[in-house]
Formats: sequence, structure tokens, C-alpha cells
Amino acid sequence: MMMVKDHEGLTSYYNYKTISRIGLLLVIHLALYSCSDVNNGKQEPNILLILTDNQSYYELSCNRHEIVKTPNIDKVAKQGVVFDNFYATPYCSPSRAELLTGRYSLRYGIHNTIGGVSILPTTEILISDLLKDAGYTCGVFGKWHLGNEYPYNPIYRGFDKSFIHDGGGIGQFPDYYGNTHIDASYNHNGKFVSSLGFSSDVLFHEAQHFIKENQNNPFFCFVSTPATHGPWQAHPEKLKELKKRGIEGTDKEMALYSMIENIDDNVGMLLSELDSLELTENTLVIIATDQGMRYRGLPNPPAVNNHGLPDDVLDFRHKVFCMMQFPKKQKQAYKSMALTGIVDIPPTIIDVCGLEVPANMDGRSLKPLLTDTKEWDDDRTVIVQCPRNRKRKKYKNASVKTREWRLLDGKLLFNAIEDPYQLEDVSAKHPQVVDSLNAIYNEFWESLPTEPILARHIIGAKNAPEIRLNAMDWYKGNNPHTQGQIPSKRNNGVWPVTIANDGLYHFELRSFPREHPKTIAANKTVLKIGESVFSKITDTEQEKVTFEVELKTGQYDLSTFFESDSSDENKKSWGANFVYINRIE
Repeated sequence: MMMVKDHEGLTSYYNYKTISRIGLLLVIHLALYSCSDVNNGKQEPNILLILTDNQSYYELSCNRHEIVKTPNIDKVAKQGVVFDNFYATPYCSPSRAELLTGRYSLRYGIHNTIGGVSILPTTEILISDLLKDAGYTCGVFGKWHLGNEYPYNPIYRGFDKSFIHDGGGIGQFPDYYGNTHIDASYNHNGKFVSSLGFSSDVLFHEAQHFIKENQNNPFFCFVSTPATHGPWQAHPEKLKELKKRGIEGTDKEMALYSMIENIDDNVGMLLSELDSLELTENTLVIIATDQGMRYRGLPNPPAVNNHGLPDDVLDFRHKVFCMMQFPKKQKQAYKSMALTGIVDIPPTIIDVCGLEVPANMDGRSLKPLLTDTKEWDDDRTVIVQCPRNRKRKKYKNASVKTREWRLLDGKLLFNAIEDPYQLEDVSAKHPQVVDSLNAIYNEFWESLPTEPILARHIIGAKNAPEIRLNAMDWYKGNNPHTQGQIPSKRNNGVWPVTIANDGLYHFELRSFPREHPKTIAANKTVLKIGESVFSKITDTEQEKVTFEVELKTGQYDLSTFFESDSSDENKKSWGANFVYINRIE
């Protein structure tokens, strides 16, 4: 049995193994009725998008892994179209932003996974927005990593149901405190709920429930697992199975193997659900991962020559697996070697759904490759760049790709066909290719906004009575990243905020989140909003410090200070890691 419990007291039970006989008969009756009378006549295709996290291209049995078994994903690869020359930006937030917008992440200021530049601005239109406007019901399950609060949370971005981790996943700073992969708490449409079971099991079963509920309407179901990103934690049952097969390895390796095989089991479960509901024929299924890894899982991996560049610019950090299956329109199963990328997923979905693809997308619709076996008529170019910093810098971690060539850092050139592992720089032999690819990159660079884009936190909006700021989103200062850093790192920083309405506001400052209260150990607390400064003498045993202040509409920098009379310079002043804010009147 899987239980999901609202942290405000409302409890719901989802039992996927046993239900009452009467309930079973009712479910069968309704399913037969809906499938025969409604669903078979439905024209709009459903979309099932499954995205794993930090899984290597090679960590599938169909891609030569010698240990893990992924028969369900392998089956999609065998029956669908495998895009085997497919690329993604090598970090979570930029890659996921491109997955949802079809536009390069530098265009709207997502440069990293922390530091205020991992939040997807509301100026961007998401595929969920477009699909919702077209009558689709949209649900997201798992990792989001593009902003937690209004107006960046999925429930404000076209998703009807959001069942996610705050921040970037398990154990990251904004995630529900103390979460592991087992029995975690999730943000369900703005409220934390608890669950029983392993994370991938919980998320896929929530997705299964969503599909059942919406089988008679077109749906977009986005399953985004926190696995296989660290922390690696073994799935208990899968670990036992691996050991019975005689598989051996380090604790980390065994945990990783179990997580991959558990994902595959759940993929099989969800695809079987589509079959049982007679939805398979009219459902576009996409399975991919968000970023590449350093040849993890490749038998006899090559020695890496990074040519003095960071790994983030190299091909193995960009190459990911992606496969699609759409029986209703797919001409045949095959492997496409056309140059493709994660920015192509949004225009593909929109095109398959019969909608107009926005002209400002960098991606191309893969529908022609999905419904036929033709390749691109031109030598298509894909740009991959993640500065991994708050500010972008020209050529920093930049890769310009064509089917034949890879240009790194504007200088190093590799033949992608003859030298897939990027061992030999041939720029001196082909200066005209270097010039041509640099011209393409320069045109892209010149098209980017001249002013930095800053996604501000909106305070006091009428449809978002309370928001929670967290230190991972400071746009100035030294950001913490994981919950383990809260006790040891005493940093400070600044949030960019917009006060939406004049009024009286309540601020609650904490070192630890509400679900895990601990004392602040400060003698004085300061709240600074723009040029206004408010302070209080505080007791070192307090778990929180509150302020009520009058604020005017406008844009401000917001910072906080806990101050101590300690003789230790490192403990004299630090910022609140969490600030809860609501408008009183």
C-alpha cells in the first residue's frame, strides 16, 4: 500500500495492489465504458514524457551496459525511433528549461542550478502553457528545479497537478527537510504531503493515477525522476534481486544499478497501463535523460583528454539517450543519426498535437523523423552552453555541433564521426570549419539579451498568500546547495523581490525550515528591504524571528542578518536560510 498524507492532516490512501472486489468491478466497468465509447474516438494525442536524472547514455542494456537490465526501455527503443545523436545542456535547470521551452537557456538567464539563475522567468511560454490552452490536462511528477514559489511553481505554469520535490531533488536545500528516496515528502499543488515507498515507485504510481483520471481527455504527463542523481540510495527489493543474480560492486554502484532497474520496472508498469486503457496507439511516449555522464557504464571507456577544458564542454557531458514511440503515426522502428537535442522535444510535442510551433523556438520538430526515416536536408547546428555561473561569458563552456564537427571554446575542432571521443584537435587542418562554426556561434551570442535577466520573487500577490524564500536562490552571496550545509555553513546573501501590493507584511526568519525547527543562536536579527532596515534583540533559544512591516509596491533587494556576540569572527553574522512571507492587509 502507498499512502500520501497531507501535512495539514488530510489523508488519502492509494492501494495499487489490492482493492475491494466491488471497487474492482466498478473500475473495470468504467474503464470498458470509457475506452469503448469515448477514448477510441479521441483525436488529440496524449503525451507521456519520462525524464531520468543524471543517467548515463550507456546505463541501458540496449546501449551496451554489461550489468543493468532495462527490458522495458529496451522495448521502446526496439519498437520506436531512437535518436542516437541527441544532446542536452549538462546541468539540471538549464536542460529542463530547454525541455519545456524549446529555447536555449541562455536566452532567459538560466546559467546554473543555484544562485538565482535556476528560476524559469514567466516571460517564457512552456509547452504546458500551450497544451493547457489547447484543452490538455497537464501533470508533473518528480523533479522540477525551475523555481519553487509563485509564479514559478508548476501550478502557475500550465500544470493542473504538481507532485514535486522543491529545489533540485532529494536532500537539496529547499527540499522537504530530511527527505531520502524512501518515504519522502512532496510538494503537492503547494502543500507538503508524505508518502510511503521508494521515490520512483511513488512518482510513477502518482502518474498512473493521473492517467487513469484523465483517460477520456487529452493529457500531458511529465514524469521526472530524482533518480539517478545523487544521493544514491538502493531500492531494497531491486538490490536483493541484483545480489541473487550474483552482481557485485561498491555500495554506490549497487545503489545506482538498483535505481536504474527500478525506473525500468516502473516504465513497464506505466506502458502496461496505457495498454490496458487502450491508450497506447494514440500516445506519444518520450523517454530521455537530462544530461550526460563521463562514460559511466561504457565497457572499456576511453581515457579522457579534456584538452585543458572543463568536462562540462566535452561531448560525453552532452550526449544523452532519447527515444520516442507513437504507434498511430510512426512509420517504422529505426535508429536516427540526425543531429537532435533536448530543445527539439517541445516543438515535436506541439507539432504532433497539431498546434502551431512558435517561431522563436531554437528546437526543430522531430515529427518528420518520427513519422518517416528521412534525415535533415541541411547540416543542422546545435549549440550547447552552460556557464555554470551567475553571469554568462562568451565561449565559456560553449560547444557548437554539426553532424560532422564539434567546436569547443571557439578554438578546438573535432571530427564527430571519425573521433567521437574528441581525442584529436584538427582545428589547424580545417580553419574554414572553425570560422564557419564561430560565425554561427557569434550570431547566436549577439541575439542574446544585452541586460541580465533576473527572475524576481513575487511577494504579496493575491493568488499566492504566502511564499518561502530559501538561501539556494540568493542572487548575491555564497549559496548553500544541500541541507547538510545548513549547520556548518553560515553564509549570507540577497534575494531580488517584487512587492506586488502596498500593505502590511509578516516576515518569519529561520535558520532551519518549519518542518525541522532549531534554535538560531542569535542575539540580534536584522531585516533589510531596499533602504529600509528593521532590527530586533533576540533570544539565542528562539527558533524564529518575526517582523511586521509596511511595504510599498516596487522592486527591492531583500537580505537578513542573524548577529551574535560570539568572539568567533565566522559566527558573528549570517543570513536566514528560510524566510516565510505573507501579506496581512
